[in-house]
Amino acid sequence: MAGFFSILRRLYLSLYNWTVLFGWCQVLYFVLKTLNDSGHQHVYNAAEKPLLFAQTAAVLEILHGLVGLVRSPITATLPQISSRLYLTWGILWSFPETRFHVLVTSLLISWSITEASLHDRSFM
Repeated sequence: MAGFFSILRRLYLSLYNWTVLFGWCQVLYFVLKTLNDSGHQHVYNAAEKPLLFAQTAAVLEILHGLVGLVRSPITATLPQISSRLYLTWGILWSFPETRFHVLVTSLLISWSITEASLHDRSFM
């Protein structure tokens, strides 16, 4: 029975990682395409939906640590996820005037590359 739960755990975590990886790849694609086509002022609006999805899905990483699906320390995961959710929902989503700043483009590119590479590595 323990083998079945191990397989189920690996399957779930793989599905989670693939989904989040796809979300971050979408964010990066929309950011770079929009930056090239329209400029930094339109980047957030183009990447908003996959960004909100990918950042909000990260809440599951806290739950994964709490229930023991992964060995990540909750003391490291909680502040990281919380700060990103604060920036995403508390600042960018709540205050639309912040979305047009040039540094938002830099933020989204940095998050996309970092998260995509982290989730890509989890498959190795």
